[in-house]
Amino acid sequence: MQFFKPVICVSACLNGENVRYNGQTISDDFVRLLLKFCRPFNVCPEVSIGLGVPRDRILVYYDTNQFRLFQPTTKKDVTHLMQQFATSFLTNVYDIDGFILKAKSPSCGVSGTKIYRDSMGSVFHSKGKGLFAAEVFNRFGYLPIEDEGRLRDEDIREHFLIRIFTFAHFREMIASKPAIQDLLQFHQEHKYILMTYNQRKLSQLGRILANYKKGAFETTLNDYKTLLYTAFSKKPSQKQHINTLLHISGYFSDNLNTNEKKHFLHLIDQYRENKIRRTVIIELLRNWALRFNDTYLLSQKYLNPYPEELTVR
Repeated sequence: MQFFKPVICVSACLNGENVRYNGQTISDDFVRLLLKFCRPFNVCPEVSIGLGVPRDRILVYYDTNQFRLFQPTTKKDVTHLMQQFATSFLTNVYDIDGFILKAKSPSCGVSGTKIYRDSMGSVFHSKGKGLFAAEVFNRFGYLPIEDEGRLRDEDIREHFLIRIFTFAHFREMIASKPAIQDLLQFHQEHKYILMTYNQRKLSQLGRILANYKKGAFETTLNDYKTLLYTAFSKKPSQKQHINTLLHISGYFSDNLNTNEKKHFLHLIDQYRENKIRRTVIIELLRNWALRFNDTYLLSQKYLNPYPEELTVR
């Protein structure tokens, strides 16, 4: 199955550039593998504001209701420089599907950055976002934004992959100057992914398409796009996945014998009890779709949401 390559903004140190404070890079096996299937472009906010490589430590501290960025050894406040860079850089970012940023970084940290109560980093305050990452969330909060540390979690990683490959598909469709038939096909192929993530939004998206009037495609497309991104905002629960798996299995019910049906329900119970991975059930459904030559189900992105090579076992 063909997958469109997601456009990903990635911290330069995660993509081979020796730009860390100590002049080194970061080697993360999964990020390195994922970027082979993407169109990445790099960013290093700290180098971009002139801090150089190697460089003395900078830190985030909280002062008078504001997060500030400070370099203790030089007594240099670089808050304004970072804010200027973030605004300038992100204003010129278009047609992007997600971000992978450096964990715990004072500029790029997504959630685990140490924040202090003082500019010298003597008193710990909390953990939060780096200053550049905070602006990324402010401008692109509807997109998947993760760091390499969080992507080691299986559920977070899968959520991230489904979103970036779905959004890449949609972006490429828009770039091809589509007609209503193309949007209908996209909706059909993503029906079960959308059902899993948000059944209410799936129904709303269906109504947008049903209310299409000739000559008003741009309005329909824009309305669909706005709702599509919000539909993927929350990671689906195991219960939501089970509901989708049962729906899909219904397509085969007339062609399966009693033992096959019992086996499928047994696998569902094992998945519910966290004894097997969901991929075991999905592989069975794929096999049935091939066995019965069900072209509709074979086209469903739920069964093949991203390249199989990215399924970490």
